[in-house]
Amino acid sequence: MKGTKGSETKALIRETAFKQFLTKNYSMVPLKDIEKSLNLSRGCMSYHYPTKQELLVDVIDVYILDVQRTKHSSDNIVDISLFDYFNQYVDNIAKAMDRLSQFILPEENINGTRAYMTLILQAEKYYPGFHQLLCEIEKNEMVQLKQIIINAQKNGEIRSTCNTDLLVQQIRLVFLGKSYQDALKNGLDINGLREQLYFIYFLIKNK
Repeated sequence: MKGTKGSETKALIRETAFKQFLTKNYSMVPLKDIEKSLNLSRGCMSYHYPTKQELLVDVIDVYILDVQRTKHSSDNIVDISLFDYFNQYVDNIAKAMDRLSQFILPEENINGTRAYMTLILQAEKYYPGFHQLLCEIEKNEMVQLKQIIINAQKNGEIRSTCNTDLLVQQIRLVFLGKSYQDALKNGLDINGLREQLYFIYFLIKNK
């Protein structure tokens, strides 16, 4: 039971810290504020997270890296059509955004997309090796997408004349560009992202 209780406490600390890191700069989040909000002793906090950096690393592992790793973890995803992949891709992003919204109070009027991107930038600075880990996840996602595109060409779903490498890059840039643009406004527009991907799809779809 102690292990279970300890795991629950650690998860609660991690969740509380995630909310703090989403809305404040890493340097502006004292551990004592988290301790106070959860009514924890310094000893309890130190037992689970001896340093603030270790807490940030755990937050990034769970709420960013693990989410990215599981976004398309299905073994049979390469067997779906490119059109279905686009829909699944956007649906998974929508689910991630819904989960993210649970950690941001509506009355705080915070742009979730901007907060998430800012947290990634903080991870780049304070999480040793984060950039390499994120790049590896993105590389695997692009390899997977390339295989789906190749299958779509073989099956006659899309034109065989499309340059697969450039198409993979274009799809990735659409997501990154849309995310950045919307981060400057009110947050990622899921329907707008879906429309952008549909536009690419119908440009390359076999008639």
